[in-house]
Order: sequence, then C-alpha cells, then structure tokens
Amino acid sequence: MATELKTFIGSQFINKLVLADIEFIPHLEKINDFAATNGLKIFITSSARPWGLPVGGAIVSPAKMSNHLIGHAIDMNIQIGGKLYTSHELGDFNSLPPAIKAFITAIRNHPVLRWGGDFGDPVHIDDGLNLRNPNLWKDKFPIIQSELTGLTQPGIRAVNTPRLLFLTTPLMEGNDVKLVQEKLLTKGFDLGKNGADSFFGQATSQAVVKFQDQQDLDPVDGIVGDTTRKALGL
Repeated sequence: MATELKTFIGSQFINKLVLADIEFIPHLEKINDFAATNGLKIFITSSARPWGLPVGGAIVSPAKMSNHLIGHAIDMNIQIGGKLYTSHELGDFNSLPPAIKAFITAIRNHPVLRWGGDFGDPVHIDDGLNLRNPNLWKDKFPIIQSELTGLTQPGIRAVNTPRLLFLTTPLMEGNDVKLVQEKLLTKGFDLGKNGADSFFGQATSQAVVKFQDQQDLDPVDGIVGDTTRKALGL
C-alpha cells in the first residue's frame, strides 16, 4: 500500500489546490484528460479534508467513511464558456450542455471513478474506495489525517521542515504565514485591509501567485514551498 498526501495540479483544474493520496493521482490525471477533451475547467471546492471539520456549503451530509478523509475524492463545479455550473445545474443531467454530459459520461464509464450525481451529490467525484475496500480505507485514514495535520498546523512537522502554505478551509494560521506576508508587503504586494494578519487568506494567495509570476518561478501555483520561500528571502 502506497499512501502519501500529495498536491495535484492539472491543466483543467482551477480555484483551490487539490490535496490527494498518491494512489488517487492517476485518477485525477484521467479526470483532467476528460475535462481537456471536452473543453471544461474543473473548479475545485474541496479535496482531502481533516476529520471532524464542518463542511461549508455541503449539499449532502458527509459520510462517516467519506473518501475525502483519505484523499480519494474531489468536490467541484464545472466551468465552460464563462459560465460556472454548480450543484443546482449539475443535478439536472438532461439539461446540461453536451460537453458536460460527455465529461460526466466518461466518469461514469470509467472502471473505478464514480460521479456523485448517481447518489445525490452531483458536485462529487471519487473512486469508491470506501465501498470497494473498506479495510484499505481504514489503513489509509490515520496516515492521510496525520499528514493533513502536519500540513495545516505549525509546529507539528519535523524541525527544519517548514510546512507548505496555501489557501485552505479553514485558513492556515501562524507566525510562518505572517513572515511570508511581511515579506510580500515589503516587496509592494497588496494584502488587502487585513495586511499581515497571520491568516493565509485569498488576498495572500493572490499576492503569492503574483510574486511567483513576477519572479518567473515554476510552477505559479500560490503555494509557498522551499522555492518561493527562498525567492522571498526566508
């Protein structure tokens, strides 16, 4: 069993960063391929999530063995032609544009992937691991949850191994965030009315993206890792 929390960036994935178990990454690549074939953007609203965290905007009650808890699921809207299709539109399959229908059909026809519209959650895609292999789900759960804790809580990870900083729900908070914000401010980037408030919010994420682009960093993803820290002088 390979279990490790990874970030995923796809050409068709927009909005939030995707956090996923390494064994779900090939499925995310396939979802990205399906979206590219049909000219869609996948507007991510949720991926791997900590256990016990209230799910804002959820349209169904979270399952006790949700695949989100092990990084084997995404919640999304679909963007095409400047329009964002949310749960209301995605729940009415017959009224959807042909490109979105084709995308969903590709998910349905995949041997493992599931579209949540088939069980009352049209913004959801997963691989059904909780049903196919519940024992494996249980094995992965503590590993992924521990790694999520390490990403989102300062002081948990090993000494001299800074956590990644990026936009999450709830917002990351800590002195490490504030140090990044202060560097961005000294370089002339706008962080909004809250300034260096120690919370990694939307304004901070946008400023990081602009900084990365200005510095020709690769990738430009809004994530503060080793390369971005070095460029900031941290």
